[in-house]
Amino acid sequence: MPNGVTTFLSDNDIAIALMSINYHTGSIDFFGVHPLYRKCGITKLFLDKVMNELLIDKDISVTTFREGDKADTGYRKAYKELGFAEAELLFEFGYHTQKLVLFSKNGGSTNE
Repeated sequence: MPNGVTTFLSDNDIAIALMSINYHTGSIDFFGVHPLYRKCGITKLFLDKVMNELLIDKDISVTTFREGDKADTGYRKAYKELGFAEAELLFEFGYHTQKLVLFSKNGGSTNE
């Protein structure tokens, strides 16, 4: 099985969402939604696909901005509204971040 998959969604010639996930770690390595499409439920749509088709019975993690970071354009809030819980504080690529985890409905593990 490959390490991961990249999924995208487009509207005619406009790329509106892109997600790259790692099967082995259960991590979302990249996820972006075009600003004009952020209130359309695309984040939940992609997350449902990941949980129900790609990473069944695994915890899913993502690294994002820490609480109060002015660079955050709303992703942290969106992840938390989708059920992600705060995990460890990190320092990656010279920047303070935080890991968020969405626990599997069946008590899975990322096997990290």
